[in-house]
Amino acid sequence: MGLRFVSYTLSSKDVPRKWSLVAFLPGCNLRCKHCHNWRLVVGEKGYIFEREVIQEASQNPIIDTVVLSGGEPTVHSPDRLRAFIERIKNRNPDVKVRIDTNGYNPEVMKKLVDIVDGFAVDIKAPISNVELYEFTTGTSKIDMGRIRESIGVADQLPLTIYRTPRYPWLLQEDIEEIREFTDDLSSPWFLNEFFEVPSCPFNT
Repeated sequence: MGLRFVSYTLSSKDVPRKWSLVAFLPGCNLRCKHCHNWRLVVGEKGYIFEREVIQEASQNPIIDTVVLSGGEPTVHSPDRLRAFIERIKNRNPDVKVRIDTNGYNPEVMKKLVDIVDGFAVDIKAPISNVELYEFTTGTSKIDMGRIRESIGVADQLPLTIYRTPRYPWLLQEDIEEIREFTDDLSSPWFLNEFFEVPSCPFNT
């Protein structure tokens, strides 16, 4: 049995200068405030089978990249993720694959690093500030070592980026600390606009 996706869409924004098929997987191991895909996390939507995604990725001539997003892709079986990526690349060897992740499953990333072209890793708060990371992710006892490890796994891959939403509770000094941390990395970091999601049940 392969992966079950919630939906997919075409995007020219997710990967710079490329047309991407962004495929959304359900579930997540964090409960981030103002999560814009919270319905995928709690399982409120239906499913489509991976063969539909593979068919679109292999037959649509404008697609340069397949982005696995969510939710959180790494909560799914690494064997199934790998098999899906292999099917994509076997159908069209020129297609690149990126995984969007919160970085809390470095062991899964390690199992896929040789077959993907990059990761988009969220850095949700300064790595040194466990309390702020736990507040942002709605998750207690966050192991920051896992985040650090994931950042290291992802770095230097051609499509890897790091990104931070400009959460209103992040102070300028927090943003500068993240900027300084990412200055030592090879892959680029982006500070993204924050969008409030009042309907997200993880806000409280």
